[in-house]
Amino acid sequence: MQSISAFFKPPNGQEKNKNTSEEESVKKKAKTDEKIYKFNQDWLKDFEWLEYQASTKLMFCKFCKQAPLSLAGSSLFISGNPNLKRDAVVKHSTSTRHSRCRDVFINKSQPSNPRTVEAAVSRQVALSNQEAIRQLKIKFNIAYLIAKEEVPFTKFGPMIALHHKNGVDINPTYDNDVRCAEMIGQIAEDIRDALADQMQASRYLSVLIDGDTDISNTECEIVYAHFLEDGRPVTRLIGQQSIEQAHAQGILDGTSAAFDALGTVDWKTKCVAFGADGAAVNMGVHRGVIALLKRDVGNHVIPIHCMPHRLELAILNLQRKDAMVTKVYNLLHLVWKTYHFSPKSRRELNTIGEELGVGICTPSSVKGTRWIPHVHRALNVLLRAGRGGNLATDSGQYAAIHHHMEHLASSAANADIQGRAKKIRKEMHEVNFCAFSHFLADVFHELASLSCILQRNDLILPQAVSEIRKTVMVLQAMQGTPKRGGMLCQFLASLPGQQMEEVTFQGVPLSGDVTGNLGNQKLKKNMTAVIAITVEALNTRFGSLINAETQDYSVVNCFTIFNHDTWPENSDELLNYGSDKVEALVEHFSDVLTSFGCQLEAIQEEWQSVKALISHTFQDKSYRSLWQMLLTKEPYKTDYKNLLHLVEILLILPISAAQCECGFSAQKRIKSSLRSSLHVSTTVDLIRISTEGPSLERFDPTKCAENWLSAGKRSRRPSYKAWPSDSDMIFISDEM
Repeated sequence: MQSISAFFKPPNGQEKNKNTSEEESVKKKAKTDEKIYKFNQDWLKDFEWLEYQASTKLMFCKFCKQAPLSLAGSSLFISGNPNLKRDAVVKHSTSTRHSRCRDVFINKSQPSNPRTVEAAVSRQVALSNQEAIRQLKIKFNIAYLIAKEEVPFTKFGPMIALHHKNGVDINPTYDNDVRCAEMIGQIAEDIRDALADQMQASRYLSVLIDGDTDISNTECEIVYAHFLEDGRPVTRLIGQQSIEQAHAQGILDGTSAAFDALGTVDWKTKCVAFGADGAAVNMGVHRGVIALLKRDVGNHVIPIHCMPHRLELAILNLQRKDAMVTKVYNLLHLVWKTYHFSPKSRRELNTIGEELGVGICTPSSVKGTRWIPHVHRALNVLLRAGRGGNLATDSGQYAAIHHHMEHLASSAANADIQGRAKKIRKEMHEVNFCAFSHFLADVFHELASLSCILQRNDLILPQAVSEIRKTVMVLQAMQGTPKRGGMLCQFLASLPGQQMEEVTFQGVPLSGDVTGNLGNQKLKKNMTAVIAITVEALNTRFGSLINAETQDYSVVNCFTIFNHDTWPENSDELLNYGSDKVEALVEHFSDVLTSFGCQLEAIQEEWQSVKALISHTFQDKSYRSLWQMLLTKEPYKTDYKNLLHLVEILLILPISAAQCECGFSAQKRIKSSLRSSLHVSTTVDLIRISTEGPSLERFDPTKCAENWLSAGKRSRRPSYKAWPSDSDMIFISDEM
């Protein structure tokens, strides 16, 4: 029998075989462990801290080798790691000890700047935002174009899509009308900030206001400021406010609110003049806005009625008082009415023009906010000559309208139109009417030119006075002699070559006294009456300014002494010229001048000196360039620093409030019936960009994009990419 231990022992052959198999497996494993790994040179690009010695085939860490042992530990990357595997490199780069050694190495490399790490992080953040800023600048350019061209906000998304279609790499994030409004608001805010800085730097300013009702029946008050920028007078939009009551106190409160919204709280201390139209609520001596403004600011504030508006009121008397002017005015209105309300009549007029070889212009209305340019344009259209140079025979607009009126008078089904056509045709046959229309065109040419000059924002008082005086002189010369080269002169020149019994104008036969060279006493009488009424009206409205003989010492009249064209040439007379008016100006503005550091006692001495300088050296300079040079160039701005306070006030006197009308015109274009829900603040931002913003080529969106990116209540995500929409998924599936 076998023992138990013997029973469990394997046979001798089997044990030998087992030992042999174990030896073979060990040898096989050793053979597997002998696999050779090679170092990949691309690892040096991926890991900037990695070093490799090809001779020893060992890897080292640049950061850990130079760090203290207490910090680096016993890592193989210090003594040399033979394990040439990427996993070993990645594992070491994510270790805590390696991160600490890296920070120590960076600090040691730039010991002069203890905040190197923070600066490096900031640079990295800036680099990551660079692409976002690039795309935001594109979107801000699009938003600015929308505001500048007065396009609805809803066009923002399609414009971004158009850029993407044209190959521009742009993220569709924020491509909606809400974000477009935010971007436009940011642009307007930057413009407002720049304006507030300019207002803060200026010493004096004038306020211009006007009121209107927008499409949503909201009573709005628009406010502008007139001040100096680099020695030049400029007019800038302060704001627009909705007012509850359109009385004087309500208007003044709205004006203050507009300045407060801009951030200019000290505007009343700088205000020296107030400009508006002649409405009693504005210019009322006792209860008008100017009366309340003087109560709050001081009696030195000068009220100035808008000069273009005064000119309109002066010429309006001409239309009311002279029967012949009224006759021409009514005929022009009937002609406009015929073609404005009847597309059929307009087509027939164009057909007649084609047959006659005449380019037809649309007849203009004589009614409008700017009455003088409307009448001037309507007269020019009516008397527009044909392509040839012969006024007697070559057909023009006058002949085309006459032929069409003959057609309407005989074939119109409507009795009103037929009667209107007969009246127009009859008056167009009168030679006196035709000649007077030419004369009136010359008169309104001068008046319209004056009106356009007075509407300029950079106009100063001496220029305005000179232009008004020149216009009066030209009109007085036209009383007895036609204006050389004018329309009446050309018309009269065409008469001597015709038979007096068959005088024509553009082929239209004329009846009546056709004596040329103003031999027609009726025509001469009408011309004399028109000139007399016009000159009298201008003297009534501007008499204290244009009459050189007046001794009016009103504040505005005193400023005319700075018109160097009217200075006496005699040295003795020049010495005493204007001293009394300078004294009156100093007395009127003494409080505000003193508050800005002006030495009142030195003004008279500087006045004498500047008269000698200008009369001998700068007599050839224009008003604007002369005073701009004295205000901005050394040594003049230092030598005459006290007198130049009065010059600054002179330059910012609000000659015209036409800019307010331009603001309301922009408001009507922007806040139309399709956009009637626009808030007043949004509307004023759009008006500011549309009327005062730089051109698209000069607009730099960098600052706006950076401010908008950091101004949100929550962090902006301009690089965010949303999940693709259903249409995108369908498009992708189709491609697959």
